[in-house]
Amino acid sequence: MLIRHYATTSHAAPDTLDRTENWKIAAACRDAIDDELWFPEPGNWRAMHEAIRTCVTCPVLLLCRQAAADEERGLGKVSRWGIRGGLTPAQRHAADTSTRASHGKGGRQLAPCGTPAAYDRHVRHGEPVDDACRRAHNDHRNAQRKANRAA
Repeated sequence: MLIRHYATTSHAAPDTLDRTENWKIAAACRDAIDDELWFPEPGNWRAMHEAIRTCVTCPVLLLCRQAAADEERGLGKVSRWGIRGGLTPAQRHAADTSTRASHGKGGRQLAPCGTPAAYDRHVRHGEPVDDACRRAHNDHRNAQRKANRAA
C-alpha cells in the first residue's frame, strides 16, 4: 500500500539541504490547481492518495516532512491536519518521537530532559547529551554512591 510504504521512510532532512524557507519555492504543491487536495475529507481515500502521489515526486519532500515534524512535535493526532511531506496526520503522529504513538502499543511518554532517564535515552540512542541531563545523571549517581557508603 502506497501510504504505509512512505510512512516508514526517514522524517529527517539531511544536513546538506537548505533549511531556510527558500525550499518552499521548489515544492510540488506550490503549483497545484486545487489547494483542497492537501486537506481531503476523512475517508476520501482517492484524494488522499492523489495528494501523496504528488508529494512523493516533490524535490523537497524531506524538507517538508522535517518542517511538519518540527511544527507538530508533541501535538496529538487530532491537532494535525492535511497531507504534509507525503504523510497523513496519523502517520506523522506515529512518527513523532515525543508522543506515545511512536513507541507502538503500550508505549510510554518519553522522560523529559533534565532527568536520569532522559540521559540514559540519549546515550542508548547515540544522541548528544545536554547539560541538564548530564547534571541529573551525575546527581543521581552521586546520591546512589552516598547511599551505598551509608549502608
